[in-house]
Amino acid sequence: MTPFPLAVTTVGEDTIAVLPPEVDAHNAPLIRDALLNLLDQGVPSLIMDLTATTFCDCAGLRAITRVRRRADILHTPACVALPDTGSVRRVAELAGFACDDQVATGLAAAHRRLHPV
Repeated sequence: MTPFPLAVTTVGEDTIAVLPPEVDAHNAPLIRDALLNLLDQGVPSLIMDLTATTFCDCAGLRAITRVRRRADILHTPACVALPDTGSVRRVAELAGFACDDQVATGLAAAHRRLHPV
């Protein structure tokens, strides 16, 4: 199986993985595996950037939850950056996902969540 091509950048200590515009049952397992691979490579921290994602179903939320659990096991700080409005934000709120302390609105807030002053 070919790895899913996530856009990944490093800013300071943070590895930022930009998720695609749509995260659904079709690509969620591939995204999950790509994110787990980053954790297995030993990134110091991980931000899963959904700020440009316009659709995310329960399979996508499940994949992200699995990645966050692995990050916890590895003691790797991880945070999900959600958009401030839109359907992805709403689905996250309805699932109780947006209230989690590992979720922030936007990249800057995700960085602050991982590195509090």
